[in-house]
Amino acid sequence: MLMQTRFNPSLVALSIFVAIFASYVALNLSYSVTQAHKGRAQNLWLAAGALALGIGIWSMHFLGMLAFEMPGMQMAYDIPLMALSVLVAIGGSGLALYVVSRDQVPAGSLISGGISMAGAIAGMHYIGMASMRMAAVIHWNIFLVVASILIALVASFSALFILSHLRNKMERPWQLLAASILMGIAIAGMHYTGMFAASFTHTHETGIDPSDVLVSSELVSGVITTTLIILSLALFGSINQRLLLRGTQKSGEILENSEEKFRRLVEAVKDYAIFMLDPSGRMTTWNLGAERISGYSEKEVLGKPVSIFYTQADLDNNTAEKELVAASTTDHFEGEGLRVRKDGSTYWASVVITSLHDQNGKLTGFSKVTRDITAVKEAAQRMKRLNEELEERVQIRTQELERREKQLRTITNAAPIFLAQLDLTGRILFANESFSKWFLRDKESIVGQTFEEILGPERYLLNQPFLEKAMKTGEITTYERLSVSGNLNAILGVTFVPEFDADHKIIGIIVVASDITRHKEIEAELKKAKEAAEVANATKSAFLANMSHEIRTPLGAILGFSELLSTAEMTPQERANSVEVVKRNGRLLSNIINDILDLSKVEAGKIEVERIQVPFNEVLKEMSSLLKLEASEKGIELKIKAEGNIPEQIETDPLRLRQVLLNIVGNAIKFTRLGSVEVTVKLLPPVSGITKLAFIVKDTGEGIAPEKVGRLFTPFTQADVSTTRKFGGTGLGLVLSKRLANVLGGDVVLTESVRGIGSIFTVTIDPGLPEKALTAGMTASAAPAVKTPSTPKQVDPHPRDDRKANLKELKILVVDDSSDNQALIKRILKIAGAVVETANNGQEGVEKALTNNYSFVLMDLQMPIMDGYEATKILREKGYIKPIIALTAHAMKEERERSLRSGFDEHITKPIDQQLLVKTLAEYRS
Repeated sequence: MLMQTRFNPSLVALSIFVAIFASYVALNLSYSVTQAHKGRAQNLWLAAGALALGIGIWSMHFLGMLAFEMPGMQMAYDIPLMALSVLVAIGGSGLALYVVSRDQVPAGSLISGGISMAGAIAGMHYIGMASMRMAAVIHWNIFLVVASILIALVASFSALFILSHLRNKMERPWQLLAASILMGIAIAGMHYTGMFAASFTHTHETGIDPSDVLVSSELVSGVITTTLIILSLALFGSINQRLLLRGTQKSGEILENSEEKFRRLVEAVKDYAIFMLDPSGRMTTWNLGAERISGYSEKEVLGKPVSIFYTQADLDNNTAEKELVAASTTDHFEGEGLRVRKDGSTYWASVVITSLHDQNGKLTGFSKVTRDITAVKEAAQRMKRLNEELEERVQIRTQELERREKQLRTITNAAPIFLAQLDLTGRILFANESFSKWFLRDKESIVGQTFEEILGPERYLLNQPFLEKAMKTGEITTYERLSVSGNLNAILGVTFVPEFDADHKIIGIIVVASDITRHKEIEAELKKAKEAAEVANATKSAFLANMSHEIRTPLGAILGFSELLSTAEMTPQERANSVEVVKRNGRLLSNIINDILDLSKVEAGKIEVERIQVPFNEVLKEMSSLLKLEASEKGIELKIKAEGNIPEQIETDPLRLRQVLLNIVGNAIKFTRLGSVEVTVKLLPPVSGITKLAFIVKDTGEGIAPEKVGRLFTPFTQADVSTTRKFGGTGLGLVLSKRLANVLGGDVVLTESVRGIGSIFTVTIDPGLPEKALTAGMTASAAPAVKTPSTPKQVDPHPRDDRKANLKELKILVVDDSSDNQALIKRILKIAGAVVETANNGQEGVEKALTNNYSFVLMDLQMPIMDGYEATKILREKGYIKPIIALTAHAMKEERERSLRSGFDEHITKPIDQQLLVKTLAEYRS
């Protein structure tokens, strides 16, 4: 039957302690074995270490076996097998110490050593188990046996790894202790795993011989005591040896380092010949400096007397022997003399000889240091000559410096900038006259004062951050500051320049300041000029766009109605109306072109005027007859009156005068919606003997905003340059009228303008020498005409142009502020079969497009109230998806791109190409 087993906890704990203690001893022994000299000493330590470590491991194993108890069973051990297990443990320990004692521990050695050590540990354990004698039979659990062997392998590899890595790191006690615990637990783990692998069955034979050792308390005590003594002795010896080695190594290293440093120092010295002599004066060492100075190599001089370097005169006088005698007598000798090189040349040498003695005071030799001082000797001779020259040069240089300093002061004082030098405390070391005068001081009193004292507390606080930045960072700091000097105000450009010494440390600040007031004014003027140029450029661009519109609008009407006139579908009344539209727009286009040509002539100074006698009454009648119809059509009254005596004849250019008056009065009519336009003619009082004739034009129109008055007489501009202008025009009328009035000896000025009330323009000319005067109070007027409704135009509902039949059943909205354009486009589209409605501006167009189902929207770009861009934007934002086509006199590429970006589907220019318009609409329809 299986026997009951148990373990003595005290002995188990003691066995584990022994395993850890043995591991700790092993780590110390590995250091001793590694550090011992190769050969006999290392072999002795290796044998001692193997003995101590093997006995320690075996003791742990034996104590573990002694801890194993079977109640009622007497146990004993076979002595030969016990001895064999001890030898196996010692062999395994020796193998481990041998592996880690090598200078390099390769992986292969660790593997083979680990396997061998594991076999030794496992062999020790199972040989020890086989040495047990008792009345029982052992049965083995093969799995636990294999596990114990694997643990033995892990423990062995771990032990070797730890030993190899900590063998030179004994100065880390905590790391050493942790490694010892790890190794001890691993070894104990293998043992107890092997013990658990065994089970016992009781037999009737005791199996104990008289020669076997019975388990007793005396045996346990003896094993424990012996083990601890051996391990303690091994540990004590290892620690002492380590301390001895450490002291010896430290002393050796110090001595070796000292000697090596001295040797290298001596050999590296190239400017000194340093060598040793024996007591007889023969050379025993030689350095590079000696070789360089004398020309002899080390092989050529070692063993030879030092006298080979002496001149013949010194040899005859026994100088070398005398110097050695002097050095041995006083332990030290210094001197100078000529020496001979290998090539026979001589040099001056400075010699220092020191005698060397042993501990008993016996002379062992000399150290000799020689330096080539030929250059020094020659320099001393030259120095004497140079001293005299130097004194003379110093005197001359002093005079030059004084002269240059005077010149520098003259230059700095004459410079139109402020210069000063500050130390690190801000104290002024130097200041030129400009700096001193600006702060109302003299140069003598300003030096020595601080920058803060000169500026005053308030001004200093404004400048302090920039000064501190320059002092702290070493960066050049520049800024601008408004400064005051007495009654003078100026903008100063101030620069703080750090001043450095040879070590690049800041030692002070150079203050440089200049009056940049004029520079800032010029800068502002340049900025203003640039802005004006940009405005002028934008203005000209707007003028070109507007001019394109103004020219192409009447041109479109002319071409469109001319094309309609060639068709046969028109009634006589429609044909007559079309002819009238062509004539009216032709005259408008002619006037625009004439204005452009006249302005270009005026600008070039090539305008030609004639001065002839003109009946003044005819001028007034002509102006009245030409403008009254326009005034009557708008429902306003045109009044022309004279004040005072008016000449019957004036001397001027009637064409240019008529052009000026028609422009100014025509503008007044155009910009007046209700009320009247009044023209007052009178002679102005003479100025410097010259009398001017004035035409004062007063209207009740909208007036001109104050911010737009400045642009009235600027070429290529209008008071309203937006695409929502209420009134057309090129923007040339006023400027051309002013230039022509100037040519006629007068001017055109805006006398008064009030928003919502009206404006007053005054035209003056030089009338020449009047011969007769009209009766005062002569007047002329034009009454407003009564408007009558026009008869609706008749359109043939059956067009015969098959090319345009594809627009049938389409409903199209035409948005344009020109009634002529509306009529033209409406006529074209009706002929093509479409239904057409119109709107007069963008706002009206948006309302109609959102409330009616149109197939297309034809949208002009430039309209009053709301332009085409804004109208299209609003429609697209409200979800309007029908095609919107820009139909405009703006033909520039930029306008086309802008319209497409703004939401238009297509861009068609005026004058209208009827076929292109119909084709485009037809394509969208398909």
